[in-house]
Amino acid sequence: MRISTSWSHQLELNAMQAQQSTLTRTQIELSANKKVLTGADNPAAAARVVDLNQSIDQTKQFQSNINTVQQRLELEDGVLQNAANVMFKIKELTVQGLNATNSAADRITIAEELEGLNGELLSIANTKNANGEYLFSGFKSTTPPFSKDTTPDSTSTGAYIYSGDTHSRIIQIGVERQVTDGNPGIHVFGVPTGSPPASVPEPGAITNVFEAIDKIASDLRANKPNTISLDDIDASLEKIITTQSSVGVRLKVLDSQQAFNEDFSLNMKTVLSSTEDLDYAEAITRLNAQTLSLQVAQQAFSQVKQLSLFNYL
Repeated sequence: MRISTSWSHQLELNAMQAQQSTLTRTQIELSANKKVLTGADNPAAAARVVDLNQSIDQTKQFQSNINTVQQRLELEDGVLQNAANVMFKIKELTVQGLNATNSAADRITIAEELEGLNGELLSIANTKNANGEYLFSGFKSTTPPFSKDTTPDSTSTGAYIYSGDTHSRIIQIGVERQVTDGNPGIHVFGVPTGSPPASVPEPGAITNVFEAIDKIASDLRANKPNTISLDDIDASLEKIITTQSSVGVRLKVLDSQQAFNEDFSLNMKTVLSSTEDLDYAEAITRLNAQTLSLQVAQQAFSQVKQLSLFNYL
């Protein structure tokens, strides 16, 4: 079988082009620092890379959610602490007002202090966060949760209105873990009587803290304090403290989940690196060998293509 000069040259050119392609591939790998450049390189590894990146991105979103909820709950925790502090003062004044040694004038003075503290507590209940949302309005975050009924109706004197709802946002902080980012106002400060013609219950049955305080102040102004009113204050204080404890538990859950997410993300990044990242030392060694092979092939081709039978005639 005879091999023509042109065919021989073409075979050598094809071999050099293959070597050049291999060298170029290695150069691209080094530039990208990746050993899996396309799905065709390693279908199984490419699919694994996609799954790992999705898990990492999802975990990053969970961490973002945790930061958002953490800010909201930390604000709520501080607000509830302020509310509890005001309630302790109110309880102290209530006990003082129930003392039989007080005169009618003394009780009016105490009533005025209670009314002032009730206004402060109402302001606390209508606190907004940094985004201008009311903390205790549920989904109706643009509406102030509590307001006093000012309708000129004797049956509704001392009544309050709740304009929020009973919903809480549930935020995903892990693949199988969620947490609520707040509390509806009626779960914290109690259910108010509402719009007229409803009337405020008698002491011992008042569930809303603002109405309970107003009732105590009203009785003190009339010099007719009711010891049962102290039960309403205690029950309201217990609601606030219980809610604050619940917020504290959720903050601990966030800390725990945040640490778990960080460990999980680090593990996924480690696996991803081992799956797609290039072994730099091995690639450099391979690049040098491929470069040398191509140079040798080019030199050989340069010499061989100059050979001709006519050189010997």
